[in-house]
Amino acid sequence: MEGTSRPITISSSLSSKVALNAPRRSLVQRTHSPKVRPNGNGEALSVEKTWQGAAATAAMGGGPCSPMAIGTPTGAVTATTPSTLQSCTPKTSFAAKGMRAKLLPPTVAGVEEASERLRSGKLLAFPTETVYGLGANALIESAVVSIFTCKGRPMTDPLIIHIPDAASALKCVEFAEGAAGEEISEGRAVFERLTEVFWPGALTIVAKAKKHIPLKVSAGTGFVGVRCPSHPLAQRILAACGVPVAAPSANRFGHVSPTKAAHVMNDLGMSDIAVMNGEDKRELFAVPTCEIGIESTVVKINDETREVIVLRRGAITQRELEEVMKGVSGRGQGEGVFQKVIEWKVVVVNTHEEMKGEGEEDGDGRVIKKRRKIENTEVVNGEGHIAPGQLLTHYAPDGMDCFLVRPNKLKTNNELDRLKHKVQELDVEGATGGACVVIDFNGALARCGLGEGSQGVVGYKDLSKKGIVKEAAKNLFAFLRWSEELRGVAGRVLIADLAVVKDSDEVAGISDRCFRSASGKVIELS
Repeated sequence: MEGTSRPITISSSLSSKVALNAPRRSLVQRTHSPKVRPNGNGEALSVEKTWQGAAATAAMGGGPCSPMAIGTPTGAVTATTPSTLQSCTPKTSFAAKGMRAKLLPPTVAGVEEASERLRSGKLLAFPTETVYGLGANALIESAVVSIFTCKGRPMTDPLIIHIPDAASALKCVEFAEGAAGEEISEGRAVFERLTEVFWPGALTIVAKAKKHIPLKVSAGTGFVGVRCPSHPLAQRILAACGVPVAAPSANRFGHVSPTKAAHVMNDLGMSDIAVMNGEDKRELFAVPTCEIGIESTVVKINDETREVIVLRRGAITQRELEEVMKGVSGRGQGEGVFQKVIEWKVVVVNTHEEMKGEGEEDGDGRVIKKRRKIENTEVVNGEGHIAPGQLLTHYAPDGMDCFLVRPNKLKTNNELDRLKHKVQELDVEGATGGACVVIDFNGALARCGLGEGSQGVVGYKDLSKKGIVKEAAKNLFAFLRWSEELRGVAGRVLIADLAVVKDSDEVAGISDRCFRSASGKVIELS
């Protein structure tokens, strides 16, 4: 459902203005109205967030998983007036009244309770090396449906099945029979090679689902993704429960993915779920959680075209997949039968079709309006997506309009430093007075006048000051959730486009998440 649009004006230091249409997220945006009052000196303002009760709950989509049901925020956020607005520290927190979710400790007893919940068809949120997942027994259809209900997830968005090893995965997916003289098919040989190299790890492999897998897991497509996570706590739970576990990320649908147990509690704490607390360092499995920070790479094995198709970018890159595919060979039948080399291609589905809008020249700088369209790349019989992570709006902070900002088209730090165009003021109509939150990478936006302490910037974080992509990926979702704490003080989040700052195959996964968190809205500064 498309929301209404309102104009946003972006003003550069040279007073060139371009209006952008920023769609309101009517189902995921928290409704609040800031109450502003002087603090005594006529300049500082105290901003208290007042939730709109039942009306706001309805706007959020309602239901037991709505954050509006968790409780009202306590505390206040203090900032200076918009004309002198500088950095401030958010102090918003949620009251935990009426929480139904149960936190489990990462102990032997905790793992056993978690496993029993999964076997019996109940919901469990658990940590992996990527993000927290919301799991249920993939063989019980009612348990699978409860995942969609809890998250508010459409049934057209498929789930990924998590298993402890490749042998367990082959109980969920199947491949064609091998040709004459071949022990296994080429597709099966590719599967074995990929799992040998990348499992356990952040790779999801989509193949034809076996008949006993409920169609609701695959969104009616008959294809399902399987993954063997590497985090020891996830491994222990999956091995102990003895059933395949269907699990998307453990957050409200469309919201920022969770990388901490607290994130899960904030989103789904009113639901009847258990949450394995991976951040409890006192216990047995005190291993860092969500070290990768973004979801797995998703590939589909296509026997007909002899391709490994990348459906969702992640930590495992196209280049790594191509290197592994060079060493794939089939197995013949009988003694002394040769092994033939399998020549398959790795193909990345291009889901972004970029369309430039009109730009307005402004002396040394230019602000260009852009929009992108997400093509529905693989939908089977109009029933559902072949893989998760295909929607344009995803990973979005509540109550904030996000924009992906491209500092310029230059590639080196020296060229960035020589930028003449500085963005010094951002004017946004509304109570926030033009204030924004900046999520930077390697200081790229700071060098354009959008750094900590800059006029109009009320919150600033750098995903990686040293330009390390893995560090940026680990921080991204936590920083997007942090930006929500400043809503009511700031109206927008500006995110540096890593693909411009660092031209590397390594940034493709995190760039995809940033793009979708901004719903495809791009500002280019050149």
